[in-house]
Amino acid sequence: MIFRNAIFALTIVCAFASQAFASAAQVSRSTNANDPQVTHFSFQDSAKNHEVNIRAQIVDSLSITNLKNATTHYDNNMSVRLFLDGHFSDALQFAAKVMVINDYTNRFIPDHFFNPDEGLPYVKQSDTRRTWDMFSANVSYETKAIKLLTGYDYLQWGPARRNNVILRGEKSNYRPWQDSTAHLTSPAPMPYFGYQLSVGPVVYTQYAMMPTERKNYSKYLHAHRLDLNLPKNITLGLTETALYGSTTEDVSKNPNPNFDADSTDRDFQWAYVIPFLMYNFEEHILGDQDNISMSFDISIKTIPHWEIYGELMWDDMKTPTSMFDDSWWGNKWAASIGVARDSIRLGSAYFNWYTEYTRVEPWVYTHHKGGGYTYSHYRQNLATDLGPNSQELYTELTGVYKHDRGMFKDAIVRGTLYASAVAKDTTAGGNMTDIHDYDKHGTNKVFLNDATTIRYLELGAGIELLPWHWISFRARYSRFFGDYEGYHASMTGSFQW
Repeated sequence: MIFRNAIFALTIVCAFASQAFASAAQVSRSTNANDPQVTHFSFQDSAKNHEVNIRAQIVDSLSITNLKNATTHYDNNMSVRLFLDGHFSDALQFAAKVMVINDYTNRFIPDHFFNPDEGLPYVKQSDTRRTWDMFSANVSYETKAIKLLTGYDYLQWGPARRNNVILRGEKSNYRPWQDSTAHLTSPAPMPYFGYQLSVGPVVYTQYAMMPTERKNYSKYLHAHRLDLNLPKNITLGLTETALYGSTTEDVSKNPNPNFDADSTDRDFQWAYVIPFLMYNFEEHILGDQDNISMSFDISIKTIPHWEIYGELMWDDMKTPTSMFDDSWWGNKWAASIGVARDSIRLGSAYFNWYTEYTRVEPWVYTHHKGGGYTYSHYRQNLATDLGPNSQELYTELTGVYKHDRGMFKDAIVRGTLYASAVAKDTTAGGNMTDIHDYDKHGTNKVFLNDATTIRYLELGAGIELLPWHWISFRARYSRFFGDYEGYHASMTGSFQW
């Protein structure tokens, strides 16, 4: 812990001593590429000092899944979406989104009792139909000295394109083991407030958030981050998180010697809101009982159109060398590394390609006190949806063609080819809800035990057609080989205005 605190403190000192040679890094929530961007309803004054933009979208999709040892099932998703954004001055910006969704399926939908540990809430209308809704909103106010941030939204940190190991925001990837009607697998937004300080190439951002684990049980997540923009288009990021809450498990479910895991209530700790202070230092004075992690990330874009990036999360480790010590289960870490080549022009088309490898060690994101301290929100990991004790090698090639004449002027065709090799251990230490028990699980860790690991290969393709800005069509097909055999196909159409 002393080593980690020294690194964080040294980085802050060096960063603020740097010269102003690059623009400040932008740290913001993730955006959904399917959200409409063209505005037809806009209200503003003559000088555009006050502006409100409104957009609407209707989306209908059908998916078919056929996996071995499971009945073929059909799922229809219909939604109405409203978008609002604008500003009341150059300093005050806002945005909001609301979705109302209807799901139809030939599978049985279980009851939902609005407990967050059941996943996102929904209303069961029949054995094969349910309705649910989702919203997000954010407001920022910027002065010369500070930018204030608040909202009920998705937050994403790190350069990874598929699997963020820090905060994944709104990203959601299809995983065969999650294919169930028992709960919704979409990430959930959460309330937060924060601020951002910028000095030349240095940006310091801090958030206080409220993830949810169970009704009437408090849970808090604090995160602060330092971005340093270096010459040659290199960006470094250093993040620290602190997670704690009221214990949600019964005393009998917390194995010895977890004496501090008895049912307790935790209140908001204001010490974590103070800027620049190390969470590890603060955790000690607050009782040494919280879930603390540190993360590093880097993005190198020195060569035009190329990017090399990486994210590394340390979860309770003391020194870098302990990453390779499997004799202690608490040496937990996760990493994503990737390389990308963007804007490859061939004739009238552009191509983008990237390959990314992700590794998550056993017990990462879990905590010995259970759900109140686990890195989750509405039963979904706040970072990669692979979860602990897993790995993925993923590659994707996307081509984009824009038509420039005739009635389909500005029409866009986007095609994607992708391949993925996934391994996921299903034994203890491979699930977010697992609680370590020394008597049952011992002190060592095993990465991807052959006897309990699911492995599969996914090959797929997708196509998207946007003949006009107000209509779009998308189709996607994935074929699975290995422990999951079969396919998953989906078709989506949308109207937006």
